[in-house]
Amino acid sequence: MQPIAIYIHIPFCAKHCAYCDFNTYVEQRISAIVPETVDAICADVRQTAERVAPGMQAQTVFFGGGTPTFLSGSQLAQILGAVREAFGAAEDAEISAEANPGASDAAQFREMRDAGFNRLSIGVQSFDDAVLQSLDRFHTAREAEEAVRAARSAGFDNLSLDLMFRLPGQDRAAWSVSLERAAAIGTEHLSLYSLTLEPGTRFERLAAGGRLVLPDEETELAMYEEAVSRLADAGFEHYEVSNFARPGRRCRHNMVYWRNGEYLGFGPGAVSYLAGRRWRREPLPSRYVRKMRAGEELAVQSEHLDPAAALGETIMLGLRLREGISLAGLRERFGIDVLDHYADEIRRLSADGLMERNGDRLRLTHSGLLVGDSVCAEFLA
Repeated sequence: MQPIAIYIHIPFCAKHCAYCDFNTYVEQRISAIVPETVDAICADVRQTAERVAPGMQAQTVFFGGGTPTFLSGSQLAQILGAVREAFGAAEDAEISAEANPGASDAAQFREMRDAGFNRLSIGVQSFDDAVLQSLDRFHTAREAEEAVRAARSAGFDNLSLDLMFRLPGQDRAAWSVSLERAAAIGTEHLSLYSLTLEPGTRFERLAAGGRLVLPDEETELAMYEEAVSRLADAGFEHYEVSNFARPGRRCRHNMVYWRNGEYLGFGPGAVSYLAGRRWRREPLPSRYVRKMRAGEELAVQSEHLDPAAALGETIMLGLRLREGISLAGLRERFGIDVLDHYADEIRRLSADGLMERNGDRLRLTHSGLLVGDSVCAEFLA
């Protein structure tokens, strides 16, 4: 069977964070739209497996959001059950869900573990309560640690924590404490993100009005450098620009994205990429439910990537990995010698000390890693 990665988007949150621009909607758990969306996602999964992706088997399943644990354990199990029924799942499939400490409990984690989830990504963001409050998070540092303990007691042996830096009110000392507590708690994986002021967010509006004070670029860089050094000393592999893992604990689902592999997304606003076509589903839950019930087309955006665009994106994404990209692999996949096709870009970036070749691999240097977005953009058509 052809392997496929599956993403499930749960668009609901109990509260909207000031920095978030994801496709999310604040709802009450008792709102009718919540179980209706769950049912629509299950129907979408079954329909797509039959019409678009027959003969495919899930190798990874990732529930993101929003807040997946906004749903009950039984609702999450219902969706995962639909995926297993429609696609099957490899015996060693990685089945992940994002979880917020303030929207999870031990009983829910046990239900999820019993249903087949085997990995959790917990959105801690910070172990500083003042910083958490500035982010509009509705949990405390203590509750984050309690969520980790609850996940362990439920049987999860593969945990990831999200942390953020360059946050309002956060200095290097506070960041050091968050790194220390995250490493000490025994997690298998860490994802570290610098705050980005996304258009339309409350933070973006505050910054535009001069009412949001953030650490400067020098401090931001120092925070990142400290994370790279400290986590290496703690035994983590720095395998992607923002991601660190214990040996053998890379996020297999996200590796599909970074290698520009194929995936199917379900739920309001979810994106799919299959056979050179990328499309996005209806983002508004009420319309998603209505269209699913009426048998209408769910895609609201669709594009076919030509080979040049697909090559550029594959290089851009692959360079985020510390191992870089395989020149032979790209030649086999696209029939192009990258060293010839991008000779000028590679020569310039190498001369600037931002890129290096090691045998079959082309990768960013440490200096290139610090300006990775601008380096990777050089390869987009």
